[in-house]
Amino acid sequence: MRKILKYTVAAISVLALVMASNAGKNFYSLLGGNSEGELLSIFFITSTLFVLSFLVFYLSHLINLPSFVVAIILGIAAKPLLAPIVHHEEILAAIVGVGATLILFSGGLEIPFKNFRKLIWKISAISFLGLLITAFLFSWAVWILAPMFGMQVSIIASVLLGALLASTDPAAIIPVLKKLRFKNRSIKEIIISESAVTDVVGTLLTMVFISLALANTNFSSINQWYLSVFSDESAIILTKQLLFGTLLGTLGYFFLELLLKLKKRFGQEFEADSALFISIPIIIFTVAIFMGGSGYLAAFVAGLVFHITEHLKETENFFNNLVDGFMKPIIFILLGALVNLPNLINYAPIGIFIALIFMFVIRPIAVFVSLGYFTKFGQEKLSVRDLFFISFVRETGAIPAVLMLTVTALGLRGMEGLVEIGMWSILLTLIIEPMLTPAVAKYLKVAEVMKDEDNIALSNIPAIMLVTRGKSFIDRFPFVDDWAQKHGISKIVVMLCLENKYSPELEKEIEDEANHLFKKTNSQMNAGKEMRYRFISRKGSLTDNINNISQTDHRIISIFVGKKMLDFYPQEIKDLSIPFYFMD
Repeated sequence: MRKILKYTVAAISVLALVMASNAGKNFYSLLGGNSEGELLSIFFITSTLFVLSFLVFYLSHLINLPSFVVAIILGIAAKPLLAPIVHHEEILAAIVGVGATLILFSGGLEIPFKNFRKLIWKISAISFLGLLITAFLFSWAVWILAPMFGMQVSIIASVLLGALLASTDPAAIIPVLKKLRFKNRSIKEIIISESAVTDVVGTLLTMVFISLALANTNFSSINQWYLSVFSDESAIILTKQLLFGTLLGTLGYFFLELLLKLKKRFGQEFEADSALFISIPIIIFTVAIFMGGSGYLAAFVAGLVFHITEHLKETENFFNNLVDGFMKPIIFILLGALVNLPNLINYAPIGIFIALIFMFVIRPIAVFVSLGYFTKFGQEKLSVRDLFFISFVRETGAIPAVLMLTVTALGLRGMEGLVEIGMWSILLTLIIEPMLTPAVAKYLKVAEVMKDEDNIALSNIPAIMLVTRGKSFIDRFPFVDDWAQKHGISKIVVMLCLENKYSPELEKEIEDEANHLFKKTNSQMNAGKEMRYRFISRKGSLTDNINNISQTDHRIISIFVGKKMLDFYPQEIKDLSIPFYFMD
């Protein structure tokens, strides 16, 4: 019943937005009669985008749908309100350019460079060869199947669809991946890294095709279009894009390092730090484009090489909120506003069929061809089950949406069907795959959900808790023990959450070390002052277990934790019922 109520509230909200949007057309006419009408229209559209981003977050959480899907629906509903942006190519291109730059910079920041280097051959194989195979097969699928469904899609539209939809985006699935414990830990890193790298490679491939299209190149077959990628003309374009993109990305990295050194020196973050942090990827994007390079590659390289430390934690939180809470939803809202609903319905049969071919035929072919080598060779071999799982994870997200908006803003001819078919691929991959991923992982036996079957049983004796994801508690324990004695606390609980590193052998090894530490500590105390120690090991995530402790009756006075350990935002820590003590 509650589920029905939630969907009813969401449906009423969308319907109210449709009605308000239709009324908005008259409102723009009313503003036009004012001497400050143009300025007022800009203010109104800006505030509308903020409100829509707000609605995306809350409605997606209300009905448990990926936020990108909700954003597209709201964009379709608010189409008349967003017409001044959608119908002005320059404004649309500017918003899309800034959004894509920050999204790619964020994608680079999310990948630990150390892990990237370790898996570089696997990541390169699926991000370059795998992407080319995906793009090529998707282009052919559209070109062959469109006439069968009574639709006419031009060769250039088919080629661009393949290129711009070839990159993956696990943003909708990262929360799911975090809750899975993989037998082969490299799978998760490959999936996340593939997303970031294919965003750049897919962008480069799309830009090559766009450059050729703008030069009035007119190939008669899809094969010729893809062979043109290896031509002298394309080689010049790609060389400039790669050279200046990498050069400016490296320069951006040095500026970021300079900011980080300043923060280490002063030991304090200021509000202005976020302004400089955000400006760097935008500046190097602009300069790279001016020099003929790839601005998107520059932003990605700067983010990939740079490593954020706790000295920029508040800046990082602000940046993540800006990208995830505003820029990404805006991209999909604008994409939804581009869609003509009757056309979307008209293209539904071919769009849905091609999306299913995309997920269950093209993606597995690309994965097995590009990564099949690593089932037999390499240090960390992949199993066939691993490849099947990677095949299933292929969400199409923010950067394909950006590229679709870019193509639309250019006003190229012969683009009929591009947005509609692309939209169906985005919608279906975002709706179907995140929902089924845990079940597929369990069926293939490549991962298990990190959760605990039982609640933590804590005694009524006041205690403090030291939490750890490994053996770091050994060095921190003496300080915690001394703190407990000074404050009259006689019990310490050490809680271990190994998460992705969990194995019965490692758990037993750490438990033995903890018990040895407890005995040693008690033996060094004066008579009559023996402390009570307890070791707890949990299979679930550290964050989930802390949440559970906070929500249940307990006698935990304080939780001691390393500064870099928690996945909570500062406000979330404040909302918990237990005070935290952060340790170096």
